[in-house]
Amino acid sequence: MNSVVTRLKLSSLGAITILLIAVSGLLAQTPTPQPWSSEVSPLPSPTGPVNDYAGVIDEQAKAALNKRLIDFQRSSGVEMAVAVVRTTGERPIFDYSLAVARGWGIGAKADDNPSLLLFVAIDDRKYFTQASSNLEDELPDGLLGSIQRQNLVPEFRKGNYAKGITDTIEAYIRTYEERSSGTAASPTPVAGRETSRGASQGLYSTFCCLVVIGVILLIIFSNRGGRGRKGGGWGGGGGFGGAGGALPWIIGSAIANATSSSSSSDWGGSSGGSDWGGSSGGSDWGGFGGGGDFGGGGAGGDW
Repeated sequence: MNSVVTRLKLSSLGAITILLIAVSGLLAQTPTPQPWSSEVSPLPSPTGPVNDYAGVIDEQAKAALNKRLIDFQRSSGVEMAVAVVRTTGERPIFDYSLAVARGWGIGAKADDNPSLLLFVAIDDRKYFTQASSNLEDELPDGLLGSIQRQNLVPEFRKGNYAKGITDTIEAYIRTYEERSSGTAASPTPVAGRETSRGASQGLYSTFCCLVVIGVILLIIFSNRGGRGRKGGGWGGGGGFGGAGGALPWIIGSAIANATSSSSSSDWGGSSGGSDWGGSSGGSDWGGFGGGGDFGGGGAGGDW
């Protein structure tokens, strides 16, 4: 009887020992939580411009978007990236995406390093685009938000995550190219904007016509005055004198300058033009530039 009890005790002791060893092993394998830092990415190192940790972008769409972003970076110097996760946990998406953008080093180390990160949390139904300070002229916060609401939100509500992301990135690239080259038009129609612009153009045309008519009348009356003087012509005293010959040229120059100014774009741009169409870049990727200047600019929302 005593031997049976002894064996039971030994068996229990052995089981407890094995359990303690197993628990110790699990604790040893569990990584120690690191303190949060906005300079350290909570995500693994990127494998390309597009990183889908939620599995919502098919391989074909991912490959095409990767190539598009690599080619655009080579032609323009602008680094754009995409990161998709399931959730940011208890961390606000702004803080989480900012840490990813900085931690990944998106953007060049040079002084002029425009860069951008489109970040999506699928289960949280939230998105945010982090933009560097060097990209704010071409893609200010309000414009980023408008592009996302027009291109990303409608497709996300249908579950078309790959299309929503691709359309948004394409809109970012197109807008950057247009605004940096001075050919952009507002992507968000504003009520009354076209009407007021048309009215302004009509007033400008009327003004030009009146100026031309005035120049013609000026020449006619000046010539008549010249014929009434001895010696005729534009020179000498009286009438408009020598200034009369120069006045039509001055008015004509003013009209030409005004026409040139009105044909220029309202948007302007600060980072120089970019022409992606001629790029022949391949699908290989050498990593992000390691710089960037993300100071909290950007826009986001939910769907």
